[in-house]
Amino acid sequence: MTDHESPDRRPDPDAGEARGAGGGEGGGRRPGVEPLYAAETIAREVAALGARLDRELPADVLIVSLVSGSAIFLADLVRSIPRPVRYELLHVEMGLGSPEAGGDEGSLLTLHYPVDFSVRGESLLLLKDVVASGVIETYLLGQLREHGAREARIAALVDKAEDRKTDLEVDYRVFSDSGPGILVGYGLKHRGGHGNLPYIGTLAEGESVV
Repeated sequence: MTDHESPDRRPDPDAGEARGAGGGEGGGRRPGVEPLYAAETIAREVAALGARLDRELPADVLIVSLVSGSAIFLADLVRSIPRPVRYELLHVEMGLGSPEAGGDEGSLLTLHYPVDFSVRGESLLLLKDVVASGVIETYLLGQLREHGAREARIAALVDKAEDRKTDLEVDYRVFSDSGPGILVGYGLKHRGGHGNLPYIGTLAEGESVV
């Protein structure tokens, strides 16, 4: 990183006060989820990244966000960029052999565009929730370049660089994380749940959706 250092995993003074709408279905402290990055910290760091992107990205940049884990990240990030910015959504369909299904890391993926758009000649910023092994992201960036993108960079909500299995380098990140555990909250879901938490936390071992 240059002018904006992404926080790594360390005690967040705001995390213990991961406040929301109380203990209901949306915000608030949830049993089985240990707060890692508080809502206030996320808002501050996403805004800082948006300001940096405003300075560094070309005027015609097209932000391409993977659904659904990056949906909340995308909404907050584009609103923190003061100038007009374009964005589109990209869905990745993973087969039974995909890394997320416990299969071969080299399995091919299928890209779906919910709204038809062309990347030819575009300067792209690929938005991803968590970048770990880098296998999926390397494939996606390669596909976007093969489809004619002028350039393609990547921004991650959470970069787990120590888990990398490729030589992928993340261009922009909000947080750097090297700790164990499944991350949930702020759009990050586990088995369909916990994505509506306003903060990011780690799911306790053996916990499921509540």
